[in-house]
Amino acid sequence: MKKRLALIVAAALAATTVMTGCSSGNGQKATGAPAAESVAEGTAAGDTAAEGTAAGGTAAERADAGKGQEVQESETADPMAAITDDGTKKTITYWHTFTEGARKDYIDEMVAEYMKEHPNVTINVEVYPWNVFTQKWTAGLAAGALPDVSSVNPDNLFAINQAGAVLPMNPLIDALGEDYFLGKPLENFTDGDTVLGIPYYLHSYVMWYRKDVLEEKNLSVPKNWDELLSTVTAVADPPNRYGFTIAMSKNDQMCAQLLSCFAKAEGAPLITENNKGNLTDPKVVKAIQLMADLYKAGSPEGSVNYGLSEQNDVFFQGKSTFAFGSGFHINGVKQNSPELLDKIAAVPFTGPDGENLGATTFVIGLMGWNQTKYPETVYDFIKFHFEKERYIDFLHLIPGGQLPATAEAANSAEFYDDETIQKFKTEIEYIQEGIEKGTFIGMDYGLTPAASALTSQGIIEECLQDIVLNGTPAAEAAKKANDKLNAAIEILME
Repeated sequence: MKKRLALIVAAALAATTVMTGCSSGNGQKATGAPAAESVAEGTAAGDTAAEGTAAGGTAAERADAGKGQEVQESETADPMAAITDDGTKKTITYWHTFTEGARKDYIDEMVAEYMKEHPNVTINVEVYPWNVFTQKWTAGLAAGALPDVSSVNPDNLFAINQAGAVLPMNPLIDALGEDYFLGKPLENFTDGDTVLGIPYYLHSYVMWYRKDVLEEKNLSVPKNWDELLSTVTAVADPPNRYGFTIAMSKNDQMCAQLLSCFAKAEGAPLITENNKGNLTDPKVVKAIQLMADLYKAGSPEGSVNYGLSEQNDVFFQGKSTFAFGSGFHINGVKQNSPELLDKIAAVPFTGPDGENLGATTFVIGLMGWNQTKYPETVYDFIKFHFEKERYIDFLHLIPGGQLPATAEAANSAEFYDDETIQKFKTEIEYIQEGIEKGTFIGMDYGLTPAASALTSQGIIEECLQDIVLNGTPAAEAAKKANDKLNAAIEILME
């Protein structure tokens, strides 16, 4: 059990590396009234700990209590009653991960608005970068010092669910209606019949490229793997310009994410329906070989040790022709090389013959914690995030990077009424198409703890290093990697 939890938490920590654009800066802490005032760390933790004690029992007991509450509230005659603040005095704690200026300021203002509309509610806000968030909740789980509501990413959400600390969101979905949120992202946050969290904004990964470089070389956008490899070879001119940066640091998960993009496009899962590694599938081996060939054809030599930051910097600074990422790449280029903004574009990933059968997605969500004494206020406060005008204002803070999770926003003219979104409308449509048909890495058949093994152990990254540094054939390296993957999955599935 300890090994399993350690692996799951390792995956949650590893997930912090894919959060570029989702948060930055150092951890901050603020109280809700006023938002700028600081509060002593022990005070907020102590209040939460006391509430956890009042809620009673272990994480497993709290999970059972949450399940009972889900049934009781779902059967309420008026679904809105189960998610509406009842007007009594209360204090809740909100942990979020939007540490940088514009989004932190937005959350501060939103919290102040909520408290103005609900003078009976005090919201204590604590702000942490993702790696600190993971450390805080894992420590808080044992101490009973957990928030009432928080932002969350998929790996953390899954780990928190495994620990029995999730407040089911079913009453909120029952009240708002099953069509309020886009179906696929909500499905990706659902385990069986239990809605674990609410998607806040969405990503899927696409392949970014430099239009001007292809035009200079009189090359077309690659439509299959052979064309991609030949194009990368043709444009690479190291150290002046690289083709496609393949980042292989075992402390990161970039190879795993990129392999997922190629494999999903050709319809090949990395983990089977029976929770076994699928790296020896000939389709997956072919994708692994492609990544090794792309490295040899046009990746910086030092990229065997690159993580996410170094990988992105090569593209953001105009030194790489191709890259993989989400709509956050638009902001990355704008911040680093604004003169290149007119020269980038993106297309969906394809399989070896040009097929596009699936996509790798990522979601930032909101969740409740089942130790809370005030579930109806948690639901009401989460709902407050999604009121149309307010929600679209939030999405526009990083246009193209934060895509809507509600059907109302996704179908509204107001969301598209933004200069950057209009400029990259085609790319954003590709990303939205990926969201509609995509899944998280390793979760082609639904939420599974097995997927954590792909992102927490450096298995795929070590596999690629073995091929490019040692000359190991792709099939042999894939077999060794698959054995390691299955060993890790066995622990996670105990």
